[in-house]
Amino acid sequence: MNYRLNTRALLIVGVLVLIAIGLFAYTLVSAPTQETQPPEVETPAAVVEERLITAQHKFEAGIHEIAGMVDVPSPCHTLVAESFLLENDTVVEVRFSTLLEGEECPQQIDEVPFHVTFEADEGVAIQATWNGTPVRLNLVPLAPGEELDVELYIKG
Repeated sequence: MNYRLNTRALLIVGVLVLIAIGLFAYTLVSAPTQETQPPEVETPAAVVEERLITAQHKFEAGIHEIAGMVDVPSPCHTLVAESFLLENDTVVEVRFSTLLEGEECPQQIDEVPFHVTFEADEGVAIQATWNGTPVRLNLVPLAPGEELDVELYIKG
């Protein structure tokens, strides 16, 4: 009887091992193979064109003046710079936009001046957009009594 019990136990263990090997082989054969590709990383539009606009900033008697030079895609592009008060007058947004004037124009970058004046508190937050996309604005503050180089920035 002891011999029969051992044979039965060996037979059951053998069948279980065969089932396990069969399941393992089935999963290897039937598993879909995937090519390993790096995940796509979405890049926001604001990061694609990281534009930095550096300008002089003067504040005197409640009036802010910002002046500088920026690059436009061609000499046929006109730059428009306007300021807008936002969020209950706590933020000023300087909006830069370019307009193409003319059909035949050399594709060369051109540097053009801008000058924006607005009334706001001294501690107002100032941000900027370029054709609707947020850009970094680097304002260089002028010391009291120091003047903007307006002739440098404004065409006569």
